[in-house]
Amino acid sequence: MQKKQIIQTALDVLDRDGLEGVTLRRLAKELDVKAASIYWHIPSKESLLDEMANVILEKQFSTLDFENDQRGWAEWLNTLAHELRAAMLAHREGARVVAGAHPDVAVMLVKLWDLTVRVLHNAGFSYGRAVTVTVTIINFTFGSVIEEQASPPYVTAPEGSQLVDDAFPALVAAMKAWQDEGSDAIFATGVRIIINGVRAEQKA
Repeated sequence: MQKKQIIQTALDVLDRDGLEGVTLRRLAKELDVKAASIYWHIPSKESLLDEMANVILEKQFSTLDFENDQRGWAEWLNTLAHELRAAMLAHREGARVVAGAHPDVAVMLVKLWDLTVRVLHNAGFSYGRAVTVTVTIINFTFGSVIEEQASPPYVTAPEGSQLVDDAFPALVAAMKAWQDEGSDAIFATGVRIIINGVRAEQKA
């Protein structure tokens, strides 16, 4: 049995049972081996989640040219956000797995940070500002997808909750309109707002 097989089985369990179902004992049962065989390759659930996060990102970014840091910064931020979102949406609770990963194992995440900083720095941003922009766009993506995967869609308050609608009519109308946009459009708008904000800061 190889570590790769363990991680893929863990991803299968994640998609089927959710993050709470991913345990080393569960994997041992799935693979029909003793728990000690799992611990030989992966010492803890924390380590397992880090390995899973790296595989999730590798599936999406394995063909990316990490040496090409001469990209347009705005186009790259847009690509990064959407591709990172796609990677996490490919698995149930994928955002929770990736967002909580430690960089010493989830090296693909570090490579994305590094490339983004280099692209921004080449475009004239200081290293400090480049890091701030990188963290902002990545954290926005993490948070958006965590909410997208965890929260039920907005629905009209059930009968008997008319007080909510009456007390907050603007919010109720806004949430209904927001839901109608769809998650893809909502995310794209958020990314665009961040990029336009960075562009305005750059010109200031």
